[in-house]
Amino acid sequence: MRRAYLRGMNIALDQTTLPGQQRLAAASRLIERMGDHLEAEGMPRIAGRIFGLMIIEPDLVSFGALAERLEVSRASISTNARLLEDKGLLARVRVPGQRQDFYRLADQPYVNMLRGVAARMSETLATLATAHDDLPPEAGVERARLEQARIFFETTLASLTELSAQLSSLDAGGRDKS
Repeated sequence: MRRAYLRGMNIALDQTTLPGQQRLAAASRLIERMGDHLEAEGMPRIAGRIFGLMIIEPDLVSFGALAERLEVSRASISTNARLLEDKGLLARVRVPGQRQDFYRLADQPYVNMLRGVAARMSETLATLATAHDDLPPEAGVERARLEQARIFFETTLASLTELSAQLSSLDAGGRDKS
């Protein structure tokens, strides 16, 4: 049992948390932290909150329920759910007889995350190659620095590609599918 003390007073209030309340509190913390995490990665905070909710939500969630549960506008849900869908993190599901969309966590969202990072690294490699080609032969220092960057991105890209393949071969319980 936790006890809270009122400011400046020694009055203990019983704040026993029931199991259902614990789950809700844990879910709320995850949702908020995922919002912060994805925001730090350059995505909108609401996209992270949606993703956090969908990580722990086993059922389909309607468009309207997302807006209600996260206490954000339907426009914000629309924009950010589309972003997460484009990145392969959410899947939109049509339910017969329903006019609104429903969402669930995409198949292999974490593999899709890695593939997105790998795609951006591949683009960076192309940029480095162009920069290398644009330099005059006597630009030795610049060429050496570009070579260091190329090695980093190629090595990281190879590791991400291998990791993506390894993870995509696992089932939901972490066991090899084959």
